[in-house]
Amino acid sequence: MSKVLYACSRNSGFNASTKEKLYDVCNHLVPDNIAVPKPHVVRVEDDLAYAVCMDSGALQESGGSLLLGFLYEKNKVSWDKPKTCYPDGNYALFRVDEDEIEVVSDCVGTRTVWYYHDEEVFIASTSQRAIIMFLGAFEFDERVIPWMLSTGSLGPQFSWDKSIKRLPVDSYLSLEKKSWRASITQRPINFSVVNRKREGHRRVLTDAISQTMESLDGIDFERWVLPLSGGYDSRGILLFIKNTIGAPDNLKTITWGLEKSQYEKYNDAYVAKELAHSVGVQHKYYHTDISPEPLEVVFDRFLFCSEGRVDHIAGYMDGMDIWKQLHDEGVDGTIRGDESFGELPASSELDVRNLVGLGLCCDYKNLSQFTEDFAPFHQEVPVELHKKEGETLYAWRDRVHQEYRMPTVFAALSDIKFSYLEEINPLLSRSILSVVRSLPDDLREDKCLFKSIVESMEGGVPFALKSANANPKDILREKGCVDLMKSEINSSYSAGLFGPDFANRVISEIKVGNDGSRRWGVKGLVSSLLPASIKSRLRKTVVRRSVDGNVLAFRVFMIIKMHKMLTSDASRAANFQRRATDEARATIS
Repeated sequence: MSKVLYACSRNSGFNASTKEKLYDVCNHLVPDNIAVPKPHVVRVEDDLAYAVCMDSGALQESGGSLLLGFLYEKNKVSWDKPKTCYPDGNYALFRVDEDEIEVVSDCVGTRTVWYYHDEEVFIASTSQRAIIMFLGAFEFDERVIPWMLSTGSLGPQFSWDKSIKRLPVDSYLSLEKKSWRASITQRPINFSVVNRKREGHRRVLTDAISQTMESLDGIDFERWVLPLSGGYDSRGILLFIKNTIGAPDNLKTITWGLEKSQYEKYNDAYVAKELAHSVGVQHKYYHTDISPEPLEVVFDRFLFCSEGRVDHIAGYMDGMDIWKQLHDEGVDGTIRGDESFGELPASSELDVRNLVGLGLCCDYKNLSQFTEDFAPFHQEVPVELHKKEGETLYAWRDRVHQEYRMPTVFAALSDIKFSYLEEINPLLSRSILSVVRSLPDDLREDKCLFKSIVESMEGGVPFALKSANANPKDILREKGCVDLMKSEINSSYSAGLFGPDFANRVISEIKVGNDGSRRWGVKGLVSSLLPASIKSRLRKTVVRRSVDGNVLAFRVFMIIKMHKMLTSDASRAANFQRRATDEARATIS
């Protein structure tokens, strides 16, 4: 559940009020439905200060260095000195010596690190809000608008604030204290096929997964849970745990979704329960039906915890009640099944961008003119995410998944849970991903090799065919949601951000309820029978997709609400600084 802020002052050091200020920042990162938060960790000494919001046991400290997360190393490693060891794990790493500060991201950026650097102070944090609160300043970066409209995320490069930057995946930022210069070094992600027979690839991948799962032996399973679905990823983790360290008696699995889903055969919820029982581990089901709280509270809490980084609201319509329950039950964290074993087939570069959620506004029928009229900001895919010369389409697809989708979407989803619990993703260890990057394209297509390994490990329990959660489009078509979004989009605050005519264009595309346009008919049947290559060609030459009008409205709603939240964060922090200054003057006088 921990979020961290790490700061260094260039000249004057930090004053007496800094510790109080850091506690204040931490307190304002605690969700409103947590009654008794775990304690914060705050350290201030001379020119160095850091704070960890609600430490849940995933924090390691050494002098002024700290590691937040989990390591998969076989042996104990020295992680606390700059430029000594870049360990295998899911973490954010901050370390210091007398000459420099170094901030390190793991191999796919599972825990996003943001940073700010000016002539007086350097700040790195896993929370944009924490940086803004500490500085007491917010300058909205309008370049996020087209990315939020087209992808429902902040895109591949930007933050909500113009002065806050994101540390790339598998990289380290080095700040030389004397010169006050910062530089970033990133290790490239390369897919390079190693010449092995299929069985050799299978053995090496199996060994890498087994080695990573063995490192979980040190976890206190009384305080960690494994979210279990009816698919391959979490099932693979469960079976590898069983085969390497043995399924502990106290290993608990959980599944969540609509209440009715647990009774539907071949549904994630139904299959997960059967799988847990077949392995002999505990299982509990949590409902994600819409919270009885006001919708505005549910939406605001989602934005508070996610910091508006991603629009995936469907799994959080319970008002974060699952995560509150787990927190209150004393659970420290979850063992997640996020993975990067290979994406679905693609026949074009546009297909690849659609698969990884890297669509541009110009790719969508209803966004291309929209952005020209109301949000004329330049939007392009960064050069480093372009297909390289000699790179196969599938290698590019899977590289962009790791370099863009993992830190932009998956890490953002993890950030939501970090407000309540810790999280580790063992299938994203460096040792596993190194093997994945050595596989030929056909063994990565739709996780082909990984699926075959999991299928061979356990029989008798079928794989799920249906998700346990509600369709996000259905949720956003509920009248209550529509009324809430319209109210915000029609506000004077919205007009100040987007101009007077913007609201009418967005609202004109909103629908209430199911208008029947999504029923399965002849058009849907024909589409299902067409090969992917033909559908891709049609999308490129004949028909462009559109962003659902209600999804678009929710994305606009997010922009407005986050602008309000971050402006409030900056103002409140500035007020705190003024109060501290006034108190200091009063003491002197």
